[in-house]
Amino acid sequence: MKDSASFGYPWVVFKLHTTQMAISAEHVQSMVVVSEPSKVPNTPKYIRGVSNLRGTIVPLIDLRVRLGMPSFLTEVEAFCSLMDQREQDHRRWLQELEASVREKRNFTLATDPHQCAFGKWYDSYQPASYTLASLLKQFEAPHRVIHGIAEKVSVLEKKGDAAGAYKLIQECHNKELAQMITLFAQAKQYYRTQNREVALVLEHQGKLVAMAVDFIEAVEHFEEGSMAEAPSTFAGDQENRFVPLIGRRKQNGSTVLILDAEQIVGNLCKVS
Repeated sequence: MKDSASFGYPWVVFKLHTTQMAISAEHVQSMVVVSEPSKVPNTPKYIRGVSNLRGTIVPLIDLRVRLGMPSFLTEVEAFCSLMDQREQDHRRWLQELEASVREKRNFTLATDPHQCAFGKWYDSYQPASYTLASLLKQFEAPHRVIHGIAEKVSVLEKKGDAAGAYKLIQECHNKELAQMITLFAQAKQYYRTQNREVALVLEHQGKLVAMAVDFIEAVEHFEEGSMAEAPSTFAGDQENRFVPLIGRRKQNGSTVLILDAEQIVGNLCKVS
């Protein structure tokens, strides 16, 4: 493999975190959906493991980690962990409401659905897809009902109807909380299945190496004169070694970081 800024080849433009990057298609043998690799001990953090690609053992580079970014897997698991935490919040919320009735004390947790941790996150979160937005919208009704029963329980308590208060809490647990638990599970499943990386399979010194990227945006030619050397202060010494050039796409004029494929995989440990 050799570094190339030749305009005889198109460029594979892909997204990595919030950044557009590109690598010469001269180096790219194929593009496949990333599968779970087998772990290999004593390898750098940016090597996620090895996969069997049509009978060939191929090391998988986590390009985000290689460039000092948080791993894509970390983002996915962070979202799923958040869903788990917010589910537990609402389980505990109902448990605390029931305990406040039993112990005849004031209920002090958030009764406004916009003020709990989930409500604050929900009001500010911008889903990346219409499907995810539609799924999250289904939380609104049960979430509002759950927080709304605190006032109803208080009214029943003042009437001395503890049994009615317990019944209302149990009904909410069986219906609205159960709905939210199902929705949390669906949100995690959707996020895991839809946010799957693509592996660019490169050839290096006669061997194949895969490189995980977020998703492919295009395969296109860059016009001559559309590239320039990356400034020395662009992204730090290490990243400048990986990103020697910056370019602009003809389609929309957006900036693209041009990767040096040799630098990315040149010192790759032998794990195959």
